Amino acid sequence: MAQTMELVQTGKRDFLRSLEKKYQARWQEERVFEIDAPPRPSDPFVTADEVRENEPKWMGTTPYPYMNGSLHVGHAFTISKIEFNTG
Repeated sequence: MAQTMELVQTGKRDFLRSLEKKYQARWQEERVFEIDAPPRPSDPFVTADEVRENEPKWMGTTPYPYMNGSLHVGHAFTISKIEFNTG
């Protein structure tokens, strides 16, 4: 029968986990990351500018850089796409 491993010096981890739980609960309560996306227009010829005029809220996402090596200009290039589109 396997023995349970005792973890020692987990104060830092426990503190970070308590922060995670605290703020996740707050975000859920305040609905911080929920969006109310506009419905897709029934007219296929509606332009993106016309949608923005009626629904100015916009959200974009980008993948985070994988840390399997040093950060390089390619990471900045990827992130710049979302940065320039939000402006």
